[in-house]
Amino acid sequence: METKIIIIATTIYSKALLLKSRLESEGIDAYLANVNLIQSDVASGVKVLVKDSDAKHALSIIKELDIDAEKEEQKNLQKIENFNTIICPVDFSEDSLNAAHYAILLASKIQAEVKFVYAYNSTQIMANPFPDAFSYQIGMGNIFKDENLSAKKGMTLFRTKVLGFIKTQGLTEVKITTKVLNLDPMMAIPQYCNKFKSGLVVMGTKGIGKSKGFQAGSMALHTIENVSIPVLVVPKQYKFKALHTFNIMYLTDFDDKDFKAFRKLMSIVSLFDATVHCIHIQHEKDRISQVMLDELVDHLKNAYPDFKVDCSLIESHEMTKSINGYVSAKGINLISLSEHKRNFLLSLFSKSVVKEILFEVKTPILVFKI
Repeated sequence: METKIIIIATTIYSKALLLKSRLESEGIDAYLANVNLIQSDVASGVKVLVKDSDAKHALSIIKELDIDAEKEEQKNLQKIENFNTIICPVDFSEDSLNAAHYAILLASKIQAEVKFVYAYNSTQIMANPFPDAFSYQIGMGNIFKDENLSAKKGMTLFRTKVLGFIKTQGLTEVKITTKVLNLDPMMAIPQYCNKFKSGLVVMGTKGIGKSKGFQAGSMALHTIENVSIPVLVVPKQYKFKALHTFNIMYLTDFDDKDFKAFRKLMSIVSLFDATVHCIHIQHEKDRISQVMLDELVDHLKNAYPDFKVDCSLIESHEMTKSINGYVSAKGINLISLSEHKRNFLLSLFSKSVVKEILFEVKTPILVFKI
């Protein structure tokens, strides 16, 4: 049988060196990849590789080394993070109203305040080619005033619709606020969201604000890439009447930081009747994936004994098609994944595929920045 070299761990440089040394002391050949030779002291994303035949033994050694860290992680896993603010960017469309309804229902369960924010980009001021500069300035001033009044009027009407929904749902305990920003949405929305460290963004996929030159959906992608808090994107086509249960598909790449993202996920859905399906999609079968899947199952069952959690491997070269198929087969109503610099999103999901998922997968998507 052909011997393959596989990745057994991805971590910081110092820990990778420690793992390599320990593995070699146990008679296991180990190699490092992605080492930053110029700044090795700050390098992250260093891969530790071994022969596939040594994978199981190597994982057991790594687990021994991580006993103390795992004990600390177990303590952290019991802590429920407090998402006390939901930020909901809107543009007064039916799409953003749909996302607003989702945000209200979620807020009622996790006891969060909902902040609705609208950003608009004023008409661009251009150099005046005419001699009567004064009349030009008066004209532009009127335009800016009209735009500001229109934005405030739109938010007032939107707020009225949201309050009507709150009343019909009997959720009068949910607090809401509104904010209008005279700034380019591509800059203003991420900046506003990042003010709230214990926040969660809930937004639609299309038309957030009015910014020249960006396509529908790019605002959602831009927000995911530029905020430090979780972003939940609600597709326009997604219809719902209530939020009582979550049947979640969590996409994992067997990264250590997935545990942190998973803890955040459980903090959000812990007050619901929740089932979580951890899914790893790979191009072809390999030994290490099954071993790591078994480790993940054991870890999650020990950490979350009160929740229904299962894990599966899917072999496929068509990511979006596989996700759609699983969503349909299992009745998934929330897809979740984590995004980091060397990440699952950037490696397995290119930007074009992420955009395709936002439109083709008609299910809410929750992304954690880890």
